[in-house]
Amino acid sequence: MKLQFPRLFTPIVAAALLAVTGCGGSSSAYVKFIHASPGAPNVDVQVGSMSVAQNAAYGTATSNYAKVDAGANEAIQVFASGSTTKPVITQSQSLTANQYYTVIALNTPSSLQLAVESDDLTAPTSGNCKLRVVHAAPSAGAVDVYVTAPGVSLTNPMNPVKPVLSNFTFGTVTQYLEVPAGSYEVRVTPTGNPSVVAIDTGATGVPLMAGDIYTAVALNPNPSTNPPGTAFSLLLTQDMPVQTGMGGY
Repeated sequence: MKLQFPRLFTPIVAAALLAVTGCGGSSSAYVKFIHASPGAPNVDVQVGSMSVAQNAAYGTATSNYAKVDAGANEAIQVFASGSTTKPVITQSQSLTANQYYTVIALNTPSSLQLAVESDDLTAPTSGNCKLRVVHAAPSAGAVDVYVTAPGVSLTNPMNPVKPVLSNFTFGTVTQYLEVPAGSYEVRVTPTGNPSVVAIDTGATGVPLMAGDIYTAVALNPNPSTNPPGTAFSLLLTQDMPVQTGMGGY
């Protein structure tokens, strides 16, 4: 994606071409993918003619955004890994130039759906990070989400703790929440029942770094393992803007 011009090009011509096709290009958008469909096989994902994910397994996210064409009716296609015909799902989506998106495969294979979320990658204020939460566990029902200092009890009547998200239902994606950087314990419980913890990131805490942007995804147990999984889990992925400039995208 590094642009180079022969010496015979005048600076004016070079500048004109940069305006039309420069890095990040005005006709380009950026897409990452999260596989959150329990029981679905590994998949390949295309947006238009561009590959966004290859051999993506359940419970994983692509580490970088892929550069794709922006437009009013871009086809998002999900294939069984290694296949280029008969997508398991296709969705037409408007993608705005220079905007970032996360595509999430949700629900069981028989009810597969795609959520396309617009990502706000503007930097948080100094000393803070940003966190977005996705309920992608279809068998969990409505839940409460607690984000606390490590080791804080959720059931101590002398020190009641309120969830940051209450009655959080399957398929819901929050806006980014801005919080002070630090180590946090994230727990997910059935709504109104903090004594039953379905997901717990652990009492040692998860470090969230100042300036970083995260998406946390609550996942069903993985039915494809042997034996099938029984524990819900939380996938934490970092949303990092593509580096623009002559040496990057």
